[in-house]
Amino acid sequence: MNCGQFRVLLLLVFIVGLATVQQSVAQINLDEEPRGVQYSLLPLIGYESDMGLVGGGYLERIDYGDGVRPFLNTTSVEITVSTKGHLISVLDHERLNTFGTDLRSRLRVEGIRIHTAPWFGIGNETTFSRSAYDDNFYFYEDRRFRFEYWGRKLLTEFGEKGQLDAHLIALASYTRPVERSSSTLFAQNEIPGAEGGWVNQAGVGLILDSRSSEFDPVSGVRAEANIRFAGRLTASHYHFTTWLADVRHFFSPINNVVVAQRIELRHATGDTPFWELPVLGNEMALRGYVNNRFRGESSIVHNAEIRSWLFSLLDDQVKLGAQLFVDSGRVFAGDDRLSDLPGGLKHTIGVGGAFSILNPDFIFRGDLAFSEDIYRIYLGIGYSF
Repeated sequence: MNCGQFRVLLLLVFIVGLATVQQSVAQINLDEEPRGVQYSLLPLIGYESDMGLVGGGYLERIDYGDGVRPFLNTTSVEITVSTKGHLISVLDHERLNTFGTDLRSRLRVEGIRIHTAPWFGIGNETTFSRSAYDDNFYFYEDRRFRFEYWGRKLLTEFGEKGQLDAHLIALASYTRPVERSSSTLFAQNEIPGAEGGWVNQAGVGLILDSRSSEFDPVSGVRAEANIRFAGRLTASHYHFTTWLADVRHFFSPINNVVVAQRIELRHATGDTPFWELPVLGNEMALRGYVNNRFRGESSIVHNAEIRSWLFSLLDDQVKLGAQLFVDSGRVFAGDDRLSDLPGGLKHTIGVGGAFSILNPDFIFRGDLAFSEDIYRIYLGIGYSF
C-alpha cells in the first residue's frame, strides 16, 4: 500500500490483528512459525493539501496452513477515497500452489482515479516551481484500470540457500489521461500517449531469491530480470518493449541491525506511452521528490537503508523499529548518455519508523524523506523493498 501523497496530519492509525483456524492471537510468537489464518486491518484517515481529507482501509489475510512459509495464500484489499475526488481500489491475491501444482501465482487488480496526477515533462532536468505546483500547473487527471498476473515456476534449488524461478507476466490495462485545464503543463506539451488507450503486455524473466524472509529479511539476495512486450500480438494500442533488472542485498553487520540495498535499472524502447516510461519519485525510488517527478527512456536508482527493531513488548508480540535511508538515481532521455550518470544523479535522504503487532509478517511503515524540491511522508504496509 502506498499513501505517499500524505503531507502533514495523520489523524488515525489503528491496527486490529485477528487469528483464526489453527491458532489464537495469544499463541503467536516471533520465535515460532505462524500457523492458521491471520487477519490484519488498518483503517486510516489523513489530510493532504492536494487530495483533501482522505479515508479508507487496508485488510490483509494470510493463510499459513500448518506453518507453510512464506504462506499458502494471501489476499489484501485497499480502498481509499478523498474529498477532492480521488479513488484508489486494489485487490491483490497470491498463492503458493496454483490448482495443486508448484506454480506460484499472483493476481493484482487496480482501479484508480487521481484528480491531481503530476506531469513535469520528460528528462532528468525538468523544472519544479513550488508556487506553480501549489497553483495546480503540473497536474492532470489520471483514470486507470489495470489487471496484472505474475506466475513463478521453480527451476532449481540451491539447498537452503535459495532458488531460481522462471517468471511469467501478463498485463492488461486501460488508461485515460484528462487535461484539467488548457493552462496546465500537460495541456501545453506534446506527450506520447496523451490520448490514452489499452496497454497489454506479455513478458518472461528470472527471479533468484535467497532471502531469509520475504517480509523482514536480515540476510540474502533477491535478483530479478524480465522483459515485456506490447504490440499487435497482445492487442495493445502501443507497440513497445520494457526491460527491468532489480537486485536487492541484505546483511546484518551487528545484532539487530540490517543493512538493505537495492539497485534497479529500467529501459523502454518503441512507441511507449508516457505512463509506461521509467519514473523516479515514489516510495521505491528517490523518496522525497513529488510522485513521478522524473521520467525517461531509461532509469537507474540505488537505495541504501539501515533498519533496526529497537524494542519489543508483550513477549515480542509488538515490535517498534526505525530506519535511515539514502536514495540516488536519475533518468536518461533524448541525447543523454551513460557517461552523464555521475553528474546528473539526484539524491534524497530520510528517516522512518516501523511497528509490527501480533503477526510478525504484518509490518506498518512510515517514512519522512527530503529532496531539493520538497519533502514527502510515506505510509505503507511492509518495507519499501
